Parts: sequence; C-alpha cells; structure tokens
Amino acid sequence: MATQFLAAALVISRLIALKGALMSADYRGDILRLAALRTEAKALSGDRELGYLADYWSGFASWRIVVNGASAKMTPEEAKTNLNQAVADFESSLTKKSDFADAYASAAAVHGWLAMYKMSDPDAMKREIETFKQQINRALELQPTNPRVLWIEAIPYATLPKERGGSTEKAVALYQAMLDNAAPLVPDSPLPDWGRAEALMSLAYTQLNQRSPDLDAAMSNAKAAIRLQPEWHYVKDILIPQIEAKGKGAQP
Repeated sequence: MATQFLAAALVISRLIALKGALMSADYRGDILRLAALRTEAKALSGDRELGYLADYWSGFASWRIVVNGASAKMTPEEAKTNLNQAVADFESSLTKKSDFADAYASAAAVHGWLAMYKMSDPDAMKREIETFKQQINRALELQPTNPRVLWIEAIPYATLPKERGGSTEKAVALYQAMLDNAAPLVPDSPLPDWGRAEALMSLAYTQLNQRSPDLDAAMSNAKAAIRLQPEWHYVKDILIPQIEAKGKGAQP
C-alpha cells in the first residue's frame, strides 16, 4: 500500500512539473522544448489513475507546437502531423476519463483546425466540423463555465464571416465569460487551469482587429496578459507591436 502511494505521488509530482514546463515553453514559443516535453508526458500515459492527464498534456504539447509554429512558418505537412498526434492523445485521454471536459474542448479545437486543411475535400472537411461541434457541445454539457471550454466555443464566432455565423460580439462575450470564470493558477496541481491570460489576449486581439478598433482597450488587455505571463512571446513581441503600429497609423 505504501509503495503504491509513493508511486502515485511520484506520478503526480512529475505531471505537475510537466504542466509548468509545458506552459512556460508554450508562452515562450519554444517548439523544440514542447516536443521534448511531449515525449516525457507520453512516458506516463500508461499510469492507471493519471494516464488521462499524461495524454492531455501530450496532446497539449502537439497542439501548441502548431499554434506557435503558425508564426514560425511551419509547413502544412508538419502542422497536420502534429495536429493528428494531438487528436490521438486527446481522444486517448477520453477513453480513460470519459467526463474530462478539457480533453473534449481541446480535441474539438484541433478538429476545427484540421478542417481548414481539408477544404479541397468537402466531405472530409464536413466530418471535421461535425466532430468539432459534437466535442465542444459535450464539453459544454460537462462544464459550461470552464474558461478553456469557453475559449474553444468562441472560435467559430471569432473566425467565421458574419454570413456563416461569425459574430465579434458573441466572441467578446465568451472571452469576457472566460475572464469572469478563470480561477487563479494552482502551481501544485497537475490539472489544466490556464485561461485567464488567454482571455485577456483574445480580448486584445479582437479589439485590435474589429471593424472599429478599440486600441486603448486592446493595449490594456494585452498588458494585463503580460503581467500574468511575462514570458508570452506572442503577446509581447507580436500583438503589442501590432497594436502600437495601428495606433501610429491612425495618427494624423
């Protein structure tokens, strides 16, 4: 019994360390580190109690490799390989814990991204979109106020044109709900608890790119995101300079 307890405590400790390292690598845009940490997470996949979390963090690594790779000119083939790996890991997590809302939401996000790569095959694209809808709806049934679930729910509203259901107003409302429901990070927990900084970033991005930009609000939210995550490469080195550039462009 004592041996089992010690083994479980060791797995928890390793997952906590992995979570912190993965989040840091994601914010820093360190793709190589994300890939190395993915391998470490996979080594814990077989744990009877916590393998579902190992799969989640492995899938998270693959997903965030593509997110960061998008601004690093990753090839479509590399992106698809990593996205398919992310789907496999998130869905493996769900076979081990069928009520894990975070895995449903993350898998939905990846299926939505894969749909973009299948535009030349309408049937395949439709299947990815339907899977996105099924998985995000299941996540919302399980945890309707989970900020990470709300973030993925916002994707169609934020990215689609108005005639296909896009709505800046609905996206902003969901990002605000994320912010309202995001609890402080818990460093000694292996569970996903990110979301507050992502809500602020998403609000800033939307306020910058909406038809009538609100540059003051965008900068305020971007700086608030950086206060929470000072390492965040995208916000610090890409988003804030974009806000500043648009502000200079608007000056008489």
